[in-house]
Amino acid sequence: MENINKKDLIEEIKKLIDKDSNNIEINIKYIDYFELEELIEIRDSLIYKIENRKEETSTYLDDIFTKCSS
Repeated sequence: MENINKKDLIEEIKKLIDKDSNNIEINIKYIDYFELEELIEIRDSLIYKIENRKEETSTYLDDIFTKCSS
């Protein structure tokens, strides 16, 4: 288990969500329902999606190009 507190984890999630610096507010009432492990999963899922977005988009565009070229 990571040595991280809930507040820091929430801040990290907010930064991952808010890539355009729009100052996303997360309702703390809802966050309190999540356990630390669930928040870690949310964070890790966001990181994975961000890291793989370019690859997934590239594959999608390649598929479109192939269909249009046929």
